[in-house]
Amino acid sequence: MTSKDCEVADIEHILLHVPFHPRCAKVKQIRVPFWALVDICKITTSAGVTGYGETLTRYTWGQSNEKQFARVRGKNIFDHLWDDSLGAGLQMALFDAAGKTLGVPCHKLLGVQYRDACPVSWWAQDRTPEDWAMEAQAA
Repeated sequence: MTSKDCEVADIEHILLHVPFHPRCAKVKQIRVPFWALVDICKITTSAGVTGYGETLTRYTWGQSNEKQFARVRGKNIFDHLWDDSLGAGLQMALFDAAGKTLGVPCHKLLGVQYRDACPVSWWAQDRTPEDWAMEAQAA
């Protein structure tokens, strides 16, 4: 692998609309309708490695857009991993591509792995007592 292989050759910006599950759609559409919009960044390196990053469109510390894409196009992915000004989606895609390029899990680039699984939370805000009972049973 050469430094040239690690250059960002292409960036694709994809906006997904992921409908809410019918069980929680009513509450989500009232409280957080924009959580159905997922912003995906897909980068491809000159060696053909792809990296993906995602964020919710209005629920992050920073959005990725053409201004940030222009800053990393043609540049080495490893030069921009810790640049928080790139926005969550693009930065995550760079980390994903870097891990794949090195053949290691992304957590190896971040530090110590703290867990093998991700805990699941359940949100039943603004529900009737009957809905709460159904949510508790489903959970």
